[in-house]
Amino acid sequence: MTRAADFIPDVQRLLAERGEPAYRLDQAYKALTNSLVRDWEEVTSLPKGLRAALAAEVPASTLTLERHYRASDGTRKYLFHTHDGHAIETVMIPEKKRRTVCISTQIGCPMACTFCATGLLGIKRNLKAREIAEQVFVAARDIAPERVSNVVVMGMGEPFLNYTETLRALKVLNDPEGFGLAARSIAASTSGLVDRIRRFADEPEQFHLAISLHTPFEEQRREIMPVAARHSIPELMSAARYYVDKTRRKLFFEYTLLAGVNDQPEHAAALSKLLDHPLYHLNLLRFNWTDTGYAATSKKRAREFLAEARERGLPATLRPSRGQDIDAACGQLAAKDLRGRPVVQLT
Repeated sequence: MTRAADFIPDVQRLLAERGEPAYRLDQAYKALTNSLVRDWEEVTSLPKGLRAALAAEVPASTLTLERHYRASDGTRKYLFHTHDGHAIETVMIPEKKRRTVCISTQIGCPMACTFCATGLLGIKRNLKAREIAEQVFVAARDIAPERVSNVVVMGMGEPFLNYTETLRALKVLNDPEGFGLAARSIAASTSGLVDRIRRFADEPEQFHLAISLHTPFEEQRREIMPVAARHSIPELMSAARYYVDKTRRKLFFEYTLLAGVNDQPEHAAALSKLLDHPLYHLNLLRFNWTDTGYAATSKKRAREFLAEARERGLPATLRPSRGQDIDAACGQLAAKDLRGRPVVQLT
């Protein structure tokens, strides 16, 4: 099956039923993924009758953009509704030389990480590949003529619980005949599903991987992240070692600093021993407010923690929080719009 047929099988079926020539599928695929059309009427290379049939039976847009917010730092958040009435959120983060889109792969999330607003929602369903990729297409249209430089699969949901559809979407985003984004500009994040980490390492594309860690201590990780009851830290680190040995790519460990919980010197010391490979990199982030009972580590303590990790030889970065005033920062997606609380629309 071709990439186009795999991504838009409903379009392929309609074309086959109408007896359309095979090249019409490629035209439709490129219109969606390269020209970023949201309405088949925009695709003037297709006959008018075919455009009408597609619009009636297979709409070009699988997501409806309900609201669009802009934060004081330029971050943009998009609230979409799916065809069956569910809501998902996507974020575009502007930086000096980058335009990063953070996308969702599930409606809600079943992982129940105790500091994450999305985890409070539970899970409704997995997103389809078109719904995943279309989030990037909408953001790309929105910021044109600037271009999306990076995609991170760190929005709502656990991507590796929706592995097939997530990979299908990422391959379309990477496809030179599709969206055309370099594989090394795409990163997926997992809360630590060991078997899927190994499977991801075996994929031919050079996508990056990030693993949510949040503490080096086994019992504490089980309290913060229920997934830790399924996979111990030694099991997780075995899968991490498999990934770097197989791919020779840098592996990122995500670590949300929670005041008085996981930001002590003993945590930094243990991390330096746990992350003992030259391709491991620690990404620190201060907790972004959600009504989960946690507090953010102070900026001063966060800088101290970073220094403590680096002094022990651990490559580490303290990432700035972006989009907090529109609840678009890490861990905040679905904190307001999807839980019935009021939100201030800035644009």
